[in-house]
Amino acid sequence: MLRRRFPETGAFFRLLLGRSSLKKSSFDASSPFRHFVQQLLGGVASTSRAPSALAAASETAGAGGGEPASLTVHFLRHYCGLAEADAAKAAARVRLRSTKNAHAVLALLRDTLGLPPASVGRVVAAFPRVLSSTTVFDRFDFYLQELGLSPNEVRRFLGASPNRFLTAGLEGRLRPNHRLLREILGTDENVLAAIKQSMELIYENLEVVLLPKVQVLRNHGVTEEVIVKLIITHPKALVHRSTRFNEGLAAMKDLGVSPDSGVFPYAFGLFAKIHQSKWDHRIENYLSLGWTEEQIRRAFIRHPYCMSVSDDKVRQRMQFLNEKLGLGPEQVASCPVVLSLSYEKRLLPRCMVLDILVSRGVIKNGIRISHLLMPEKKFMERYVNRYREEVPQVVEAYGAKAGCNVK
Repeated sequence: MLRRRFPETGAFFRLLLGRSSLKKSSFDASSPFRHFVQQLLGGVASTSRAPSALAAASETAGAGGGEPASLTVHFLRHYCGLAEADAAKAAARVRLRSTKNAHAVLALLRDTLGLPPASVGRVVAAFPRVLSSTTVFDRFDFYLQELGLSPNEVRRFLGASPNRFLTAGLEGRLRPNHRLLREILGTDENVLAAIKQSMELIYENLEVVLLPKVQVLRNHGVTEEVIVKLIITHPKALVHRSTRFNEGLAAMKDLGVSPDSGVFPYAFGLFAKIHQSKWDHRIENYLSLGWTEEQIRRAFIRHPYCMSVSDDKVRQRMQFLNEKLGLGPEQVASCPVVLSLSYEKRLLPRCMVLDILVSRGVIKNGIRISHLLMPEKKFMERYVNRYREEVPQVVEAYGAKAGCNVK
């Protein structure tokens, strides 16, 4: 019986607020009592998707001249899921006089992008003005349709920097940068690949931060093909103000990396993003393991990413390669890619399989470095699947250590 009185109570409060078709109450529309009743009515709303009737009531309150601050806090709490304190902070940065646009923005974030309620709340808390923005729809259309980013990629970039993602000027920055990148990189596919590596390419003023560096590269003999590959693979080396651009050019010359070689974009890009102190520590680590400076230089030219492997992992791999295969610095410097292979998922499980096959006399000449570099599918076919019946231990050894399902 008590439950049936709730709608009548709600009608009574709506009557007091002047929301019914009956004559408005005589109390002031902006009085504290009105705000108190509004809180009673809004307190039972859902924090993710409130009922449509409540949405209509909010829009009516805004259109009818209700308090923008109260309406904003109410919307932030009950539709965006913000806690009371967060809603109060956000309300200081945006004022909603109507919730129509705000509801459309939430629908965009939730339905088009697929953001969960918690993520929507974080975006709104970080940049509350998105709720009142009328240009956000065109901006998202640019990201999704013109650039070709997927909803998942848009979610990632939006979460990383809501403010920049939502405020970058469409005609003043986004589209001019897109056109400029298209001229340099040649195809939309290359532009998209580069932007996925760094959204700075679309946020920054490329005429200031990118074009001068591209011209310097050309003056140093770097070909257009290499410049395109550099921007696609390591754009941060060119657009981040903190990178060591000039030092990188000098280092490539000292290391003997030719500006027109295929390895230049990878070597230059890697060097530019490593601080000098870390670079020096990496050099010292290799030297402490018995490497010479010439071996380090040769390894870097062959496989620049050997300098991105942590000191501990380099030590672990060098010890393992020496104990299992008898390899020293000279052999590893000639094939440095082995240092970038996972110890747990590649080196150890393969050596376990090969040890079993060596003990059974299947492999006659021992384990070689080529066994470790072999593509996964080829290794599986030649050394696991081929002997799964004759030597079933190889399946268990490879599956258990590699953390994968061996079929």
